[in-house]
Amino acid sequence: MSKSNNIHKWILLSHFAIILYYLPYFFLGENSNVLIHDNLDSNIVWVKILLQNGLDFAHPMDFYDGVLGGVRVYQIYGTYDISLVIFKCFGILYGYLVNKLMIAFIGFWGMYLLLSKHFLTSDEKRHISVGIAIVFALLPFWSFMATVQGLPFVLWAFFNLRKGQYLIYNYLVIGLFALYSSLVLSGIFLVFFLGVQFLVDSWKKKKVNLHYVIGFVVLGTGYLISHFPMICGLLTDISISHRTEIVKNSIDLKTAFHHSKRVFLEGQYHASSLHEFFVLPLVITVIFWPKMWNKHAVLLVVFIALTSLFYGFQHYEGLKPYIELLTAHLPLQLQRFHFLHPVFWYVILAIALRKVDRYVKWGTGIVVAVLFFQLGFVVMNHELITNYEKPSFKQFYAEGTFEKIKNKIEEPLDSVKFITVGMHPAIAQYNGLKTLDGYFPNYPLKHKHSFRVIIGNELQKNESLRTYFDEWGSRCYAFSAELGKEFMNNQNDTIKNLNFDYEHFKSMGGTHILSSTPIAESSKNGIKLMDVFHEDNQYWSIYLFKVR
Repeated sequence: MSKSNNIHKWILLSHFAIILYYLPYFFLGENSNVLIHDNLDSNIVWVKILLQNGLDFAHPMDFYDGVLGGVRVYQIYGTYDISLVIFKCFGILYGYLVNKLMIAFIGFWGMYLLLSKHFLTSDEKRHISVGIAIVFALLPFWSFMATVQGLPFVLWAFFNLRKGQYLIYNYLVIGLFALYSSLVLSGIFLVFFLGVQFLVDSWKKKKVNLHYVIGFVVLGTGYLISHFPMICGLLTDISISHRTEIVKNSIDLKTAFHHSKRVFLEGQYHASSLHEFFVLPLVITVIFWPKMWNKHAVLLVVFIALTSLFYGFQHYEGLKPYIELLTAHLPLQLQRFHFLHPVFWYVILAIALRKVDRYVKWGTGIVVAVLFFQLGFVVMNHELITNYEKPSFKQFYAEGTFEKIKNKIEEPLDSVKFITVGMHPAIAQYNGLKTLDGYFPNYPLKHKHSFRVIIGNELQKNESLRTYFDEWGSRCYAFSAELGKEFMNNQNDTIKNLNFDYEHFKSMGGTHILSSTPIAESSKNGIKLMDVFHEDNQYWSIYLFKVR
């Protein structure tokens, strides 16, 4: 069998592996244990709010009064992207799964093409390209968009333009990436990286690659289209954002170095590269072995190291004022170069494995072993495994329980507004209820100040909560001092003293409270228990209170 046929066989097996990896989700359906943090508690429900209220692809400045006393559409979800179309076609759960499956295939083909075309160009090294591509495709990335897994594809397209291959599919890939990724998570940092490369090339060659410039124009135009809601809102909304009060505390030199070291050695969980055990030791060994020295690998490691330092030192006293000046009015965190790290770690690994395969005795066996163990490590970090002890999709959103809650309420649901205690407001929002609390990266400062009156007495009891709300506040939650921030771990506790300002709650239109924990009789002054809801095999016991 020819080498070409062998590669085709391994590519086919890789496709089968991707499908096999995601098959349990489709088999389990709503019983899948899906990531909660920054996912079920936020991103997923933002999409659900749009879809269930007919706001998908609505004008950015359209108003929705169902959360936080009322927000603009762009403050719920800031993009018109391809993932929204998939959610609209397949529903929330299966839209999430189809998106994840699609970006896995995008990650595979992008990494395979990038490596085989620009880094491992010899045909006999294609097995390394396939091996790296399947590992990269199965990394447990947090987003349901191609923000990270699409990066190899767009790099491949730009590198093609750099080499003078001006075919139309390069521009098509660049444009589609902009429609299926986040500008503020990876897009800006990709542009910075490519921009530096472009300037260096222009200086060395003493001429400008116009097709490369066209690539930037296509990327920028795509982002203007996909991020029109966010851009429109930032340019036209005159309300003051709660982000203007975000405070980033200064850190000392030791802490800054600790943060830098951690992101370099372990990565950042929103862009998980899982490189610390097998990838990093091999990469470091090869880099410092003179016979295997490779300029591209060294430059990429230097880039990762420098951006890791920036990640750690962003809150260092000397840089803090300048960072805050840039981010005070923008939902942007300049340390997010770490979203580029996974791609670069695996490009470096591919270069290292090529060197091992060429210069080390039994090199092919070592290559296979490294890829095998790294693939095993990635599979062990499958989302279903790492979230096994947490509530499933069905248990978290508890739709059956909320149908009973809605039937219990006598008033028209459109006139009822809730706060939630000991549970994420996203759960009530997912089930179509209006809440005064919520988790959003950008909402009116006026609401934060008003909502604080409700929970102010509780914040005074717990300095950690007070700092969390006053100095960040994107989680505008009805915190209980006794439950703290980790309220999902304290459901069996009884709240002995819940000191909310119910009169102010009513003045904001609030009518009911949903609590995942019992509230002691001594704390029920001002509220009345209507019912307790619990179903077998469900995660939540929900106590429904009405404000008197």
